[in-house]
Amino acid sequence: MLRFPILLFLLTMIPVSGKAQSFFQKLAGETDTSYVESYLDHLTTRIYASIKTTEISLRDEKLGKNLVYKPNDALILGLGVNYGILGLNIGLKFPFMNDDDDKYGKTRYLDLQTHIYLRPATVDVYLQYYKGYYITNPNDWIRDWPSNDTFPKRPDIYTISIGLNGQYIFNHRKFSYRAPFLQNEWQKKSAGSFLLGGQAFYVDAKGDSSLIPMNITDTSFFDGLHYSQVRIINAGLNAGYAQTFVLKQRFFLTLSLVGGLSGGGSWFYSSVLDETDRSGFTVDANLTGRVAAGYNNARFYAGISYLGNFIRNQTPVPGANLGYDTGMYRLNIVYRFRLKKDYRLLSQPNGLSGFLTN
Repeated sequence: MLRFPILLFLLTMIPVSGKAQSFFQKLAGETDTSYVESYLDHLTTRIYASIKTTEISLRDEKLGKNLVYKPNDALILGLGVNYGILGLNIGLKFPFMNDDDDKYGKTRYLDLQTHIYLRPATVDVYLQYYKGYYITNPNDWIRDWPSNDTFPKRPDIYTISIGLNGQYIFNHRKFSYRAPFLQNEWQKKSAGSFLLGGQAFYVDAKGDSSLIPMNITDTSFFDGLHYSQVRIINAGLNAGYAQTFVLKQRFFLTLSLVGGLSGGGSWFYSSVLDETDRSGFTVDANLTGRVAAGYNNARFYAGISYLGNFIRNQTPVPGANLGYDTGMYRLNIVYRFRLKKDYRLLSQPNGLSGFLTN
């Protein structure tokens, strides 16, 4: 499984032709080196710890109540390396650090997230599969629930989500996303940028029985209806702003928020007949947030980051909506090794400053 990524990584050692360099330079745009220093020609190595989170929520606005499902999130420890225009991260889930299946249940998952940071734009791609959820707030729904030592488990519930989210960075000459999130650049002065783009998402959530438990205390929730499957698909535009605050060239805080509205459809399937019970055109509100803080200089980086995407989609049930949230917390300890000039991917200072995935 690792041969292909390693091969791609090794290909970054091959010099790029003049035409390719010219194309990449146009794609990258000019940079202000007094604000951003690029280390594309360095070997960026990291030790990291990360937690990916996912959440499904069914909210009834009329009642002001929220039914929340989460999978059993796992802590991942790993190693990573960046050089040239590509990167490779390898992480493992260690059982001794995630021994809580009795409390939260067991979750199987495939969570592929690619966050591509070009200098003038950023693109997020999601492909996620989770099976095995638990109710996070049982005391709000189930009478006389014994304690918080365990939670109602739904090993039958699974979700599939596919998403694409991207924005253009207007002030990309002075503002860098890669400095806090890929660690192959150094933001030396405070700078910010307006962002404009769009996103599209597909979410499918299904259980063997109703997603709304039959034994809940308030039977009027979602008009007393029960569904075993919910699907949404939507697309739209978004806009926002990002800012990095720098203190003494070394300490930084990055804040970014993008929001927008999307239009699409929702389909609810009956838990009894497994047929479409309600469907229709719906509108959703979405937010993408990025936060990072830490220390950065020419060789060393230490910092934490968070990337989250939040969707609130109308449903065919009046006054009710479906929420789908996904996020990633990450701690990075990074050191950059300077390589010989003969092995640089790009020799010209205004070449592509690296689009990498994290």
